[in-house]
Amino acid sequence: MMSEGSSSCTRPGGGSSWAVPGGCERVAIAPKCNCGVYAIMYKSRTTSNPNRVFLGCPLFKAKEPYCRYFIWLDEHLKKIRAVEFEALGAVDEAERVAIEEQLLRNKDIEKKIEELERKLLSIESKKKLSLWYIIVIGVVVVVVVVCIFRV
Repeated sequence: MMSEGSSSCTRPGGGSSWAVPGGCERVAIAPKCNCGVYAIMYKSRTTSNPNRVFLGCPLFKAKEPYCRYFIWLDEHLKKIRAVEFEALGAVDEAERVAIEEQLLRNKDIEKKIEELERKLLSIESKKKLSLWYIIVIGVVVVVVVVCIFRV
């Protein structure tokens, strides 16, 4: 379930779908460079970062102007994990609140059940008392009728 302020992002071409808080940044997929095009992966061939993968503007090696967008892939993956953990934290918090609300409702229901049980016991005791009154009145009536007909 997505909370308010989230949106679902799907990569064109049938990629994964992700919930990203605060709008569709598409952090969980290839980010868009400043040209508005999805960044692509390159492998660094420098001595300081040999074979390190980074995301960059797809126009980087083309003979066209490009925006110089650059982010290391491992840093991008850290952002993805941070967003996922944040989303999981929001879900956990929502579940915790829902559980607490359910517990409060359960306590209210238990109180009502106890109150109804007390009322039921009271009614049953009154019913037994009424039954005894009827029996006593019946016996008195029988005794009076027997006395009247004996005379």
